[in-house]
Amino acid sequence: MGDRQRQAGYHGARVTAVLRVVTSNNAEIFRHLGAKPLQSGGVDHVVVTSAEAALEIVRTKRPQVAIFDVDLAGGGGYSLCRAIKDDPELHDVRVILVLSSVVTRAQLRELSRCGCDDVLALPIHTDDFFHHIVNVAGLPHRRHERIDVGLDIEILVDGRVIPAHVDNVSLGGIGIQLEYMLTRNTQVGFRMQRAGRTYPDGRAIIAWSRIIGTDVVLAGLAFAELPIETRMLIEELCLFELERAADGTAVVRLHGDITEATEFNRLFERIADENKLEFNMREVRYLSSGGVRSWCRFLQALHPRTYSFRHASLAFASQAAMVPAAIGRGQVVSFEAPYRCETCDRDDTRLLEARAVLRERDEIIPPTLHCAVCGGELSFDDVPWRYFAFLTPGTR
Repeated sequence: MGDRQRQAGYHGARVTAVLRVVTSNNAEIFRHLGAKPLQSGGVDHVVVTSAEAALEIVRTKRPQVAIFDVDLAGGGGYSLCRAIKDDPELHDVRVILVLSSVVTRAQLRELSRCGCDDVLALPIHTDDFFHHIVNVAGLPHRRHERIDVGLDIEILVDGRVIPAHVDNVSLGGIGIQLEYMLTRNTQVGFRMQRAGRTYPDGRAIIAWSRIIGTDVVLAGLAFAELPIETRMLIEELCLFELERAADGTAVVRLHGDITEATEFNRLFERIADENKLEFNMREVRYLSSGGVRSWCRFLQALHPRTYSFRHASLAFASQAAMVPAAIGRGQVVSFEAPYRCETCDRDDTRLLEARAVLRERDEIIPPTLHCAVCGGELSFDDVPWRYFAFLTPGTR
């Protein structure tokens, strides 16, 4: 899996309740439902082959989610979705419709009329599939990644060497797990080891410390002094992780804030021999104007490699809309988009597949989706032609 191993599937996420789902007979849906992120919590899955059978099974099983191909045999996914939405006893069933091609204007009209809660455009990545499911179903899960950075540490305090393991890292400090209670506000030394290499000693302040269970202590250390080699290690861990997809693609997951202080040299060195890249931008929380310029220079240096972007965060997608060079020669496969439910008076961020957004001449129209809380229609909360500028051919 690369430098950082997922502790529990999708970005450390784990479904904590059994998912009841009814689907049409689609091999790709079966594959994603069988993946670890959903199976870790349990999946009660029923397959249907006709619209007539599907409606009866939905009434019997009362699933949280029903996933149907739009061209489901025996009636069609659109009419089936409308029948479910018109049944007052099935108001809690969320319906996701699946497209096997780029959305057309006629399909977009049908999707709006039938009242579906979400739209998938195949093929889709397992991580993105998981995100759609848990968001629509309202299942409890971790919303941000929790990762094991593979970093061990020795705490040097009062002449003692206390072994510990790092379970969270940021530019300002680290979270550790150990078997020794540390006193708050105490200054300590530390020595980090990773992949067989020992880094120069640093100093930190114990920001907090508490006992979990009977013999495990969690503590937070705020950096007070970081030698340059140790700082470079921390900056690399905070910026990206690199792993290999099944098809050989190098997957780069970027995190946190990208500012004028962000250096991409270490990342460029790590992917120097890669020809096909995928950037997962889900955890990019903020990009400053200086950070965007640094990122654009990094993409320019990648030529002639091919690359794509998946799960672009709101922060990244918003910048890409204003600065097309932020995606360079790449293609955005999926991205977050701002919606709003007027009934609930709440904002909602939804993941969209690029193939589910209508692009016809100079017009760009996102799919009509429905609120996972009240079922009411969500309105796209931006100007489509402006927000989706990164999807328009010829803009970069």
